[in-house]
Amino acid sequence: MSLRTQLLAFGLLTLVLPWAGMRFVQEMEGALRRGLEASLLASAGTVAAALDDAPALIRPAGERTNEPATVAQTIYAEPLIRELTVDGFRNDWGPGDETVRTLPGGHEYRTGVYGRYAYLFVAVRDQDLVYQGSPGQTPYGDRLLLALEPAAGASRWLLLMTRAPGRFRAQRTSPPAFAPSASYEDRVLSAWRTTADGYTVEVRVPLDLLGSSLGLAAIDVDPAGPSDYSVELNSTWDGGEARPARFLHQLPQLQEFVSQFSRAGDRFRVVNRDGWVLSDAGDVEADNTVPGAPTTTLAERFFRSALRRDDPSYDALEEPFGRLGDEALRAVLGGEMATAWYRRGPENSAIVAAAAPISGPDGVLGAVLLEQASDPILTLTNQALMRLMSFTVIASVLAAAGLLGYATFLSFRVRRLARAAETALGPKGEIHVAVPGSGAGDELGDLARSFEDLLRRLREHTDYLRTLTSKLSHELRTPLAIVSTSLDNLEHEFEKDSAQVYLRRLRGGAERLDSILAAMSEATRMEHAITETTPEVFRLAAVIEACCTAYKDVYADRSFNYECTADEEATVQGSSDLVAQLMDKLVDNAVGFSPAGSRIGIELAGTPSDIVLGVTNTGSKLPDSMREQLFDSLVSIRTRGDGRPHLGLGLYVVALIAKFHGGRVEADNLPDDRGVVFRVYFPRFSEKHTPVPPIPQ
Repeated sequence: MSLRTQLLAFGLLTLVLPWAGMRFVQEMEGALRRGLEASLLASAGTVAAALDDAPALIRPAGERTNEPATVAQTIYAEPLIRELTVDGFRNDWGPGDETVRTLPGGHEYRTGVYGRYAYLFVAVRDQDLVYQGSPGQTPYGDRLLLALEPAAGASRWLLLMTRAPGRFRAQRTSPPAFAPSASYEDRVLSAWRTTADGYTVEVRVPLDLLGSSLGLAAIDVDPAGPSDYSVELNSTWDGGEARPARFLHQLPQLQEFVSQFSRAGDRFRVVNRDGWVLSDAGDVEADNTVPGAPTTTLAERFFRSALRRDDPSYDALEEPFGRLGDEALRAVLGGEMATAWYRRGPENSAIVAAAAPISGPDGVLGAVLLEQASDPILTLTNQALMRLMSFTVIASVLAAAGLLGYATFLSFRVRRLARAAETALGPKGEIHVAVPGSGAGDELGDLARSFEDLLRRLREHTDYLRTLTSKLSHELRTPLAIVSTSLDNLEHEFEKDSAQVYLRRLRGGAERLDSILAAMSEATRMEHAITETTPEVFRLAAVIEACCTAYKDVYADRSFNYECTADEEATVQGSSDLVAQLMDKLVDNAVGFSPAGSRIGIELAGTPSDIVLGVTNTGSKLPDSMREQLFDSLVSIRTRGDGRPHLGLGLYVVALIAKFHGGRVEADNLPDDRGVVFRVYFPRFSEKHTPVPPIPQ
């Protein structure tokens, strides 16, 4: 793992601070919500306690209390905001698809209450309208039935039919034929209107006539033959028993009672034990100053997103219309207080609801539901805490960014120091002492200065080794001359055979030491000669060919094969004498590593940019561990004892001469490992050719 990544990972620990702050805010948010819920529960409990003493407001006399009131067995009338015109048109009902109920056959109806009247709008789908031709004539035609609350144990029915569209009067009727009776109920207003897919009927019925039960049925009469008709009844009741459903609506007396507890921004709803709304007072929309609603800052939007709660939609509180549908709040109908939060509209608006049960002699009569608008994140209403959270997050982000930037800078310095260490030693052994960052006053600066000091001492030692040969040659010449002179004198003084043996050994050692010093001196002289040589342009092929002719006489026990595939007129810039010495070293090396009688190949080939000299010999292959050091000074891999000293200076001289000519030298094993090939690359000379670089001192 890189240093930058480590520092970045360490910098991530600073995120503990905003995480702890977020946890603190969440705990505070929970405490604030619980406080608001407790306040609303107390208010709802106050209204519920008042209704405990007035059960008649919730359960009026005559209400069917012992029967269940499920959605299918209940008709709930929506509260209307104004009196409707009974004309058969839907336009004055306003929007409200959630209040539409359906009958079998695809018929739709709506019910509403305004003042002392209940209104009913029915849309019937019928492609073949049939009207009664005259009073008493059958068929009676398409018609509607209203089942009212039974009186004195007897059912009551109203027949809604007409012989033409327009206003008409409702008639009393009875099962099973539900025929016209000409007994009219003048308190009921009705209107019939034909439509493209059937007809509509709008009815106004006094609430005291309707009672607490209502049933609706559509009788469809269609021709089935020349003189025959089919009759189909679609109703709100199931089965053959014509039993009206419970008719529920909001109670004016209860509404008036609850309104005295209502405050601006509060909405009180009272539901019966089945969850149907009997009173709805107040409006949460009355408080238009919801904190944070008009304008929200960037920080508020960030924290709202981070602290967002998955509250259900406020529209789900009442499903279907007029009935408490949220399971969390319906628990209050079991006698327990309950609270719930809902989201509404934009994300910065929420509704909190608290429900308290209403108790009676027979158990739970219903519940009081108190709703209030609130900010969904109450913590954000505290501006001081909001600023503290913002500063905490900003500080953490800046700390992480600072650590990342510093880690990047530190990593860059370390990588730069590593690159300097990798390139401190040049390809030819030169040592670069300068290390970047040595002027810094920190630990990395100390490390860079330590590297510089180490490289400086290493270069001084290398320079000492490079001049060691000339120094040794100079210092050993005089003692060697003294030894040689003394040996000459001893040879003349001692004539005994035993003394001659030791004298010959001393002579041989002195001669060997003299050859070593001569070789070392030759390398030093060659370095100086190269630096003082003036480059000239010459034909390389001519020099190589002349050398090969001479080698055949010098090395009679070897055969030489010279082959030139390059342009013989091609020229190079440098020194022909130095090239001849380069050839001498390469051939001497090839002879030394090849067996007697073997063949040495010399080849001159060409490339678009270079002339390549190759010298090949059979024998042992190059060791892999020595390929990089083969052309260094004082490196030798000879193992055969031929009586001559080998100090590893020959190939070092070859590399110097190749570099003087702007080329390079390479060594490689032959493909079948049966020998070695040395290749020297000489750049072709051209007028635009770069001058030969000087050999470094």
